[in-house]
Amino acid sequence: MTNHSFISLTTAAKRTSLSRSTLRNYSKQGKFPPLIAITEKRLGFLLADVEQWIQERIAAGEAK
Repeated sequence: MTNHSFISLTTAAKRTSLSRSTLRNYSKQGKFPPLIAITEKRLGFLLADVEQWIQERIAAGEAK
């Protein structure tokens, strides 16, 4: 069974050191994982997607 945990926009911002508005814009532009409607009023990201994005940034930085 796969664990699909959600994290909030605020938590994603803390984990990436990016602002909430930057994450929203990046998500809309396809530069960050998509926001998912958890409920009618609550949006979030899949934790695994955010962690993968972070690892990709680390790898890109190490390649330079």
